[in-house]
Amino acid sequence: MKTQLWSLTLGNFAIGTGALIVPGMLNELSSDLEVAPAAIGVIISAFAMTICIGGPFLAGWTSAIERRVLLTAALALYAVTHTLAAFAPGYLSLVGIRVVTAVGAALFTAQAAATAGLLVPAEQRGKAIGLVFLGWSIAAVVGMPLGAYLGAHIGWRLTIALVGAMSAVFALWVWLQIPPRLFVPAMDKAAWKSLYANKPLLLAISVTAIQGVGQFTLFSYIAAVLKEFVQAGPATISMLFLCFGVTGVLGNLLASRFMDRLGTTRVGLYAMGCMFLALLFWPLTRDSLAVTTLLVLLWGLGCFTLNGVQQARLVEMAPALAPASVSLNSSAIYLGQALGALAGGAMISAGHLAELSVVGAVLLALAMLVSHLASRMYRRTAAG
Repeated sequence: MKTQLWSLTLGNFAIGTGALIVPGMLNELSSDLEVAPAAIGVIISAFAMTICIGGPFLAGWTSAIERRVLLTAALALYAVTHTLAAFAPGYLSLVGIRVVTAVGAALFTAQAAATAGLLVPAEQRGKAIGLVFLGWSIAAVVGMPLGAYLGAHIGWRLTIALVGAMSAVFALWVWLQIPPRLFVPAMDKAAWKSLYANKPLLLAISVTAIQGVGQFTLFSYIAAVLKEFVQAGPATISMLFLCFGVTGVLGNLLASRFMDRLGTTRVGLYAMGCMFLALLFWPLTRDSLAVTTLLVLLWGLGCFTLNGVQQARLVEMAPALAPASVSLNSSAIYLGQALGALAGGAMISAGHLAELSVVGAVLLALAMLVSHLASRMYRRTAAG
């Protein structure tokens, strides 16, 4: 059973690495394709928006397909499209290929979690799903910094081809490990209708999107910002990505330990507070690698923590609506990424690269306020 779950974990590692390497290779992509950094932001945005819009629809349309076939096909698509991306003749073709690549990501991550729940007894589902999502954390710690380093030293094309090769290997492992004849129940239309009538729940989900816009306004262009602010080369950028990923894992561990004691809302506010402070003080990073490292560590501490906390919060607020609310929350994550990348690109095009963190801090503060309002509304509703 453990081997089956690890095949899904490593599949998520491939998905996460493929998603996260583009911001890390922004400088190399911009130079080689002869486009502005804002244009690379469009690639990030197109990838995220495809998952945001397509995720819920794909979940419904593919519910009749057995999980082994679906998951293997999703990773195989990811492998093929990364290989095609390595040979993309120009910028526009790369954008189109990344949109198709996002379909594989949208299918695999959500369905891997659902499949994990089918492989274990009910009392072990939470732990099993947590193990599967560990793949994204590993991607942040290993895949993102290694991708940034390799992109600078062997080129972005070969680096992205390696992600394709890795995806192909893990696709084969998933096929060998996941048993046949596994199916998930179709999405319940009544649950979606109840979700859209639940205002506190929708407000809580909006927190995910707002903070995502705030983060990705800067994070989408972090490689360019680091190069501008502290003259960071490929090795330094990779080191900073590693710091970001390590504290991200630490934040997840701390959240899982204190969530039951402090509550999901408070832990979520602490996570957003870390990110808010990092972005608020980001202007102090100019010409200071030490301050940059400190703030990257603080940012990472909150970043990966929040996604898990938000999902736990939604389940806590309305257990019966969890399948629908968690699915919509996943779309909100990618909506935030897409809009953040577009907003940051527009600011860079207008010559405001130095102000990206200011906008990010304002949006994180807004997300914290909305989170507080959602809690108050939920308590009033629960009280009758």
